[in-house]
This record gives sequence, C-alpha cells and structure tokens, in this order.
Amino acid sequence: MHASSTDTAISDELLDLRRFDAGDRVKLRREFDRAEPFPHLVLSEMLTVGPEILSTFPDTEWGGWLRFEDEYQPEKLYATDLAVVPEPFRRILIEMNSRSFLVFLEEVTGIKALVPDPYFEGGGLHSSGPGGVLRPHTDFHIYPRLRLYRQLNALLYLNPGWRREFGGLLEFYDDKSNRKVKEVVPDFGTMVVFRTDDQSVHGFSEPVRDGHRRNSIATYYYTSEEASDFSGDYTTYWRTHTPSSGINRIRFGLYRGLLGVSRGFSLAAHMVNPHHGLRWLRTGLGARRRAANGTERTQT
Repeated sequence: MHASSTDTAISDELLDLRRFDAGDRVKLRREFDRAEPFPHLVLSEMLTVGPEILSTFPDTEWGGWLRFEDEYQPEKLYATDLAVVPEPFRRILIEMNSRSFLVFLEEVTGIKALVPDPYFEGGGLHSSGPGGVLRPHTDFHIYPRLRLYRQLNALLYLNPGWRREFGGLLEFYDDKSNRKVKEVVPDFGTMVVFRTDDQSVHGFSEPVRDGHRRNSIATYYYTSEEASDFSGDYTTYWRTHTPSSGINRIRFGLYRGLLGVSRGFSLAAHMVNPHHGLRWLRTGLGARRRAANGTERTQT
C-alpha cells in the first residue's frame, strides 16, 4: 500500500486536548516535575480518531521516506516535509506545532515561551522495521538553524495492539548508572512528553520483531533562551555502541576522545558566558545535590 492523497474523514481536532481542564493540567504539572528518572508524562488516548487512519500511513516503498544509514538507528525511516506527508498525519504534525498544543505543553511542564520547529529537524513521521533499534542517547540541545535551545520532545505512537514481546519499547535511563528506569509500550494514541537535556537518556534497545513496524510522530520544542543548567550542545551523545575491531576500534577511540574534548569546551563556554557563569554552576551543582539526596524536584 502506498500513501494516498485522499483526505480521511476525520474530526476537526485530532489531538484530544479538551478533556484536560485547568485542574487536570495542574495535576499533570506535578506529575511531570516528580517523574523519574527525568521529568516526563505518559498520556494515553491522545487522538480523537482510531486506528482506521493507518490506512493512509506510508508503506516502506513510499518515495517520501528518508533513511538513516548509521548503526545507532538501523531500519529507521523518517519524513519531515509536510508537502508530501499524507493526511491525516500532516494535520497531526500541524496541530502538534499549534498554539493550543504549545499552551498545553507550557502548562503541564512549566517551560514558558516554547517555540516549535517548522522544519521538524530530526522529527516528523518515523517508522522502524524489523531489527530496528534506537540506541540510548541524549539529544542535541543547540539548534543552529533557528538559533534556539531544545527543551522538550513529544512522541505520539501509532501502533494498535502493540505488546511488549514486539520489542521497541521506549526506555528511560538513569544518567549516572545507565540503569533502565522506565519502559513505555508504544501503543496507538499514547503520547510521551519529556524534558530533553544532557541527562535525559532514552531510546529503544530491544529490536522490533519480525512482522511489525514501530510507527510514530515526533516533534521537538525550543526556547530562545538557554536553560539555567548545562543541557548539552550541538551533538547527539550515544551511550551504547556496536563492538569495533581493527582500524575501526582506533577510529572509535578517537571519536570518544574528541567527543570528550568537545564536551569540555561546551562546559567551558557556559562557564565564561557572563549571562550564566557562576550562577549557572551554582544552579547545576544544587540540582545534582538534590538529586543525590533524593530531594523532590522543585517546580519552576
């Protein structure tokens, strides 16, 4: 089946935000702040439509797909161009960049003045096939194309009846111990919203099983001001790697060394920034002490 250009008969709003009244949003804000191993929400039944919309989801032969070629996310297809993404997925992407959704995100996360990405860099429509994984990582933080700073990810899953044995469960890890803390089944209509910084390690390490595809929509949100704590730089930092030998082992050693130097320069840059400097260092050290002592996160 190839993607159809025919619009599906759907309701006016595809994201079900109206069911969250003011009180619900206050509760979600508390849940977000207290979630472990980093702030996040898992929201079920976020669509006003059912799995019937998948009749227009592109198959693997669709010409609009782009492909990742690296070993960190094999068997992954993605599409970011709204001009070719079929309905109703195009409309879902537009709604996830809309004012009403931004307001919702700001209210349930406490992060104000969020800016969506009209280019869907790294996001858009995603599909991982059999054998596909997304190795644990932290995301890039600085977005040079728009000169913005990444703060949140929103992932909407499109897989009806997905079970654990199909693989592909979203995983959240403790940054210090690399211990898996939480798993989320990517079932149809489930949305995961989480803070993204240099400590929010996530991915899916269990390969998608034969006969299944893990489909989703991903959007990322930014601010024009840097976070108060160091949150990363221009680079995606992968936490696990396939074994290397011979010359590739030497190359991988150089990669790790250069990455460490790059991160050191990023930290130094934050230190000398007069708008952060010692204030940024005190904020970061205080947050780490509270985390080490098990103190509840304060709301911002």
